[in-house]
Amino acid sequence: MLGLSLLNVQTILVAVVVGLLVYYIRRRTLYRLPPGPWCIPLIGHFNVYSKPLIHRATTELSKKYGPVFRLSFGPIPIVFLNNYDVVMEAMVKKKADFAGRPASTTFSLITEGNKDIAMATYSPMWKYHRRVAMKALRNYLQGDLLEKLTQDNMMKVMNMMAAEKGPFEPILHLNNIVFYQLYTLCFGEKKDIGDPDVEFLLKEKDLVNKTIENGLREDIFPFLKDLCPSKRYQIMQETFDRVLTFFYKKLEKHKETFDPENIRDLTDHLLLARSEAEQAGNEESMQNLTDTYLVQTVSDIFFAGVDTTRLTLEWFLCFMSRFPEIQAKCQKEIEEHIGSRCPTITDRQILPYTEACLYETMRAGVIAGLGLPHSTICDTQVGGYDIPKDTIVFINHYALHRDPKYWTNPEEFDPLRYLDENGKLDPTKLESWLPFSVGRRVCLGESIAKPEIMMMCVHLLQRFNITLPDGVKQNFIDEHRDVFGTESPADLKIVVKERM
Repeated sequence: MLGLSLLNVQTILVAVVVGLLVYYIRRRTLYRLPPGPWCIPLIGHFNVYSKPLIHRATTELSKKYGPVFRLSFGPIPIVFLNNYDVVMEAMVKKKADFAGRPASTTFSLITEGNKDIAMATYSPMWKYHRRVAMKALRNYLQGDLLEKLTQDNMMKVMNMMAAEKGPFEPILHLNNIVFYQLYTLCFGEKKDIGDPDVEFLLKEKDLVNKTIENGLREDIFPFLKDLCPSKRYQIMQETFDRVLTFFYKKLEKHKETFDPENIRDLTDHLLLARSEAEQAGNEESMQNLTDTYLVQTVSDIFFAGVDTTRLTLEWFLCFMSRFPEIQAKCQKEIEEHIGSRCPTITDRQILPYTEACLYETMRAGVIAGLGLPHSTICDTQVGGYDIPKDTIVFINHYALHRDPKYWTNPEEFDPLRYLDENGKLDPTKLESWLPFSVGRRVCLGESIAKPEIMMMCVHLLQRFNITLPDGVKQNFIDEHRDVFGTESPADLKIVVKERM
C-alpha cells in the first residue's frame, strides 16, 4: 500500500509538471509575451516580490528588458508598464482593455467580495457606482464646505504643532490633519483631537499597513486561506470585521436622521442618490445601492484618501525643510497674494509657484510608486507585445516620474520645470506626470485631493518656517516604511517656528 501511495504521488507530481510545461509552451506559441528574467516555475521572482522597494527594482529591470516586461509573483504572471508612451497606449488608447481589477484574496476580504469602487473590476455595475460617487463628491465641493472644514482642522492641528518644543516627527500631526478631515467629510461630525472613534480608525489603519506589507501568501495561493490561513490573513480578517461593523453603525445612524433637505456629508449624498432612485421607481438602481455598496463606497473614499494625502504632506514638509530657499519663495508668493487671511480653493490660480512645488512633491516623492493593479478584460496588446486576458498589469509611476526623456535631472527637486517663461503653470509640461493614474481607472478623489492638499500646504507655509534639526541632512529612502510601492521619508523630524 505504501508503494502504491508513493506511486500515486509521483504520478500526480509528474502530471502537474507536464501540465505546467504544456501550459507555458502553449502560451509562448500563441502569444508574443513581454520579455523578463528567468525564474523558478511556481516560485517566480521571489528576489523581487519578497523585498521592499519593488518600484525601484522594477525600474532597474526596465532598463534591461524595456518599457513593457513581465515578472512572476509565485505562479502569477504580472506585466509592468514603465514609460509614458506604453501607459497611454494601454490606459487611454485601448480604452477599457486594461480597466479590470484582478481577483485578490485580500481585497475580496476587505471589500466584501469586491463591492467597492477601487477594487471592483470594470463592469456596468462598477460604472454606475462610480457615477454615483462622482456626483456625491461634486456636490460636496459646491460652496465653501471644503474650505471651512480644512480651515477648522488645520487650525486645531497647527496649534498642536506650534506647541512642540524642539524637533518632532510630523507623522502624528499629519495623520490628525487627514483623519479628522476625512472623518468629517464622510460622517459630518467634527471631532476634537483624540476622539476615540477617530483614534480607533487610525489604529486599525496602521495595523492593516503593518500587516499587509508587500501582500499576503493567500493572494498568490488562494487555497491557503481555507486550508491553513496565515497569522497575517487572520489579523486582516479580524481588523476589517471591526472596521466594517463601525461603518455599518454609522450608516444606520445616518438612515435614522436622513433629511434630503439637509445633506450633511458624503454618506448623506449617497443616501440621497438611493432616495432619488426610489422616488423614480428605478428598481435596478435601488438594487445597486444596497447598504453594502454604500458602506464600501464610503470606506473607499475614507481609506484611499488617508495614506496618499498624509504621504503627500509628509513629502512636502520633507522637501520644504530640505530646501529652505524654495520654501522662502513659496512664502513670499503667499504673502504677496493672500497675506494673513485664510487660504481658499480659488487661491490656486494666484499661487503658481507654490502649486508647482506641490506638483513636484507628487512627482519626486514616492507616494504611489506602483498604484493599484489593473487586469486585462480581453486579449490585447501594448508596446508590440500580446497581453492575454486576465493578466495583472501595474503602472510603474515611480519610473514615469523619473524618466529622463521627460524630466531633466529627475532626482532633483525643481518646481520651475512646471512653469512657463511668465511664471505660470504650463499644462504642456505635465506629460509623464500621473500621480492620479489615467484612463478609466483614474483616481476617484482627484477632484477633491488637489485643492484640499494645496490649501493644507498653504496653511502650513503661511504660519510656520519649517526646518530640519541643526546638523541633520535628510535621507530620503527608508526601506522599513515601504508598503508595496509607497515610501515615507526616512526618520523625518522637523522644527517649526511661528512666522506671524
